[in-house]
Amino acid sequence: MKETKSISNSAYGAILSIPGLVLMLAWVLIPFGYVIYLSFIRYDNMSPVVFTGFSNYMKVFSDYDFLKIVGRTLTFSIGSTGFTLLTSIILALCLNRMITGSAFFRSLVVMPWAVPLILSGFLWSWMFHPSFGPISDLLMKLGIRDEALNIYKSPTSSMIGVIIADAWRRIPFLTIVTLAAFQGILQELYDASEVDGADSINTFFYITLPLARRPIMVGTLIMFMFSFRTIDVIYSMTPGGGIGKCTYVLGTYLFDHIYEILDFGKAAAISVILILMTFIIGAAFIYNTLKKD
Repeated sequence: MKETKSISNSAYGAILSIPGLVLMLAWVLIPFGYVIYLSFIRYDNMSPVVFTGFSNYMKVFSDYDFLKIVGRTLTFSIGSTGFTLLTSIILALCLNRMITGSAFFRSLVVMPWAVPLILSGFLWSWMFHPSFGPISDLLMKLGIRDEALNIYKSPTSSMIGVIIADAWRRIPFLTIVTLAAFQGILQELYDASEVDGADSINTFFYITLPLARRPIMVGTLIMFMFSFRTIDVIYSMTPGGGIGKCTYVLGTYLFDHIYEILDFGKAAAISVILILMTFIIGAAFIYNTLKKD
């Protein structure tokens, strides 16, 4: 009788995933490899296309405004991610405690997620408009301001405006992730804390937040990486970077070199630097998260 060999479920699953894995790697690695190749050549539509080594990278790092652009990018990313995280935790706590109408309010929270980022920028640009925007009108009617609010007059207020617009679009995703993490915590732990006399604040900081920390941190990392490379909201609200280029970030810097300056070699170098910076920040974030577990 011929002996048959069997494989484990995990090995069988790994074999079935090979075609998809190969396709995914080809989809990612081939364009990424081409971008790396472009970053080492001179390709500006004016001079002959030749290999120049690290010349494009030297141009980027020697750019007087590069460090300022990186600083603005970090300010925007940290501000957007921080505002998204804080708002998402508050909304998730409210939805988690809600009994009546929870399905309706969950659907309401998710709705901004369906709006493209570029449209979110146009929407908030209209809302912040000093002449006919509802935010300025509401602040004056409530007596909070005596004159119309114009966020585009100040570099700080312009940055705050694009941060709010970007965070508004990202809050639904992180809220759902946070809510799922909160609902995965056993009710017995809350019952035990109530018996021990713990109040709501202590319960949140010593039970809810520690047990839900990992999913929240993963969602926060995803939001930070997306906001770090974004351009949609910024470009639609403050074309060209706004007053004094106060919102001119790495995404805008890259966009200008591709579509305005037409220096594809330097643009590729900017792309590689942006990818490496995102990877380093993400790796440090993940290491710090795993180290505490």
